[in-house]
Amino acid sequence: MKKLLLLFGIISVMVVAGCSQSDSGEEEASDNSSTEENQTNEDQTDSTQVKKDVLNAQRDFTSTISPYQQKINAYQASLADEEAAEEDTQAAAEEALTAAKDAQTELEGYEFSTDLPEDVEEKYNSALSSLSEYYAEMHSAIEESALDPDFSNAEAKWEEFQTQINELYEGIDMHAPNMGDALS
Repeated sequence: MKKLLLLFGIISVMVVAGCSQSDSGEEEASDNSSTEENQTNEDQTDSTQVKKDVLNAQRDFTSTISPYQQKINAYQASLADEEAAEEDTQAAAEEALTAAKDAQTELEGYEFSTDLPEDVEEKYNSALSSLSEYYAEMHSAIEESALDPDFSNAEAKWEEFQTQINELYEGIDMHAPNMGDALS
């Protein structure tokens, strides 16, 4: 009987020890799962914040540059209007020349008012560099011939700018804006 009780005691200890290890394993698995969930939530929060920061940067940037682009758009509309007087087109060309130069100057020293991740800011700065080149090409084209300008180089720079903006937005899982509309 003592042997039976001893055997029963040993089996009981082993069962309790086994159950204890099983509970510990479940807790570790639960802790790992919880850690993974927390990391996923942090990543989503970071991603959401980056998206908000990019939208704020776009809003600030477009409000700064839009007045210059509007003058260039008005000049291009004057060129396209067959009924526009040559003097009006010439006056619009002068405003567009000034706007292109001012926009280029504004972009040279442009700093974002929001904190962007370093890689996103680098991409944005690269895009703004292309936009600055667009304004330089616009200035050259208008200066060369106000009534019959060749905008092909400027248009190529604009396309480069838009492509860079598209890549920036797609890189953070956002729909890229049409910058022509955004700056109009």
